[in-house]
Amino acid sequence: MTNESFRPMGRRDFLRNLAITSGAITIGGSLLAACGGSTATESSGLSIGTPQNPIKLPVTTDAIADGLPNESGTLEILNWADYQNPESIAIFEEKFGCKVVTSIYDTEEAAIAKLRNGTFKPDLILGMTDTGLAKLVAADLLQPLNKSYIPNFGNVISGLQSPYYDLESQYTVPYFIYGNGIGYRTDRIDKNAFAGNGYDILWDAQFSGKVGVLDSYRDTLAMAMFRAGNFDGNTADAAIIQKAGDDLVAMREATNPKVDILAYTEIPSGNRDLNFTWSGDLFTALQYLPEGVAPDVLGFWYPEKTVAKNDFMCITKNAKAPVLAHQLINFLSDTDNALLNREYVGYQPALESITVDLLISSGTIPESLIDALVTPEKYDAGLAQVSLEPAVDALWLEQWTRFTAG
Repeated sequence: MTNESFRPMGRRDFLRNLAITSGAITIGGSLLAACGGSTATESSGLSIGTPQNPIKLPVTTDAIADGLPNESGTLEILNWADYQNPESIAIFEEKFGCKVVTSIYDTEEAAIAKLRNGTFKPDLILGMTDTGLAKLVAADLLQPLNKSYIPNFGNVISGLQSPYYDLESQYTVPYFIYGNGIGYRTDRIDKNAFAGNGYDILWDAQFSGKVGVLDSYRDTLAMAMFRAGNFDGNTADAAIIQKAGDDLVAMREATNPKVDILAYTEIPSGNRDLNFTWSGDLFTALQYLPEGVAPDVLGFWYPEKTVAKNDFMCITKNAKAPVLAHQLINFLSDTDNALLNREYVGYQPALESITVDLLISSGTIPESLIDALVTPEKYDAGLAQVSLEPAVDALWLEQWTRFTAG
């Protein structure tokens, strides 16, 4: 099969190839159960929800009023690179008579710091996760949503309509779902290499200079913990955190990995043989394969125990165009618009109608990447990561600095 089969299609062709199923998908029935729970503010002032103790976040301001007109002019977005379809944005701009301007961030930590000091002043933030939500709320950076502007909220996966980190979805609407694992080149690495402890391959010196890991201290340190058999991705145990740091330093010495979020370009280009990354990156990678390179050179190992999560969309407290920000959330939560957005981004939209069976039947996913799809079962079994207390967070960051400073 040639790469031509997987080049981006026009919107009409893409939707024509999709057989929309009527069966709804419920992801995270147990993990994300929105089962009541009262606000629990930790001693640090952070309001931290967990799957065991869901939280209704504190609100310091009212949502915007119903029925306001759309603002004119510019809507400013803060997002990851390549995490929105330019075609989708162009359609939105034409429909609402506005201009969308996007600023890019590389890590949640850096983005939150720049939001706090005013370097970033967006209306809408895309792609944040619950590990940063408590910090955004504690810094009073967000405004509650008015769902009268978001009628497509009903399309959201039922298990995420009132998630543990934001009961009643006061501040957030889910964007994409994904899991953590290892993307690799199937023409260089056999899938049997992941038998046993699949993480070990990241420490294998034969791949030195051809390895990458996520520039995300929570994800990559947790990966080292999981390799060692410690499956609490929120641990406060200083010894376990230290051990993860030691193991990452050992990995640095063995394979000299790149630390970034570029797996989606570096694996298809052939610059890397493998990369610890987010599952959706391998679908994005399809668009970056050189001409003539078959899509099945891309593979993904999805660990039996790993982090599975979603990110979300939220509106800043001082948004200059809050109505337009609501409108874009609603736009991206429409099934057809979400499919068009996914055609470019690659990740799975967090909508009931966009099932795994639908994505497989679309003909846009090679067999070698079926394991990268997040099924309801995978998501339900996923390990959650939540915000850490500052003192614990400092322990994680200390070990991350040891690793990256080398």
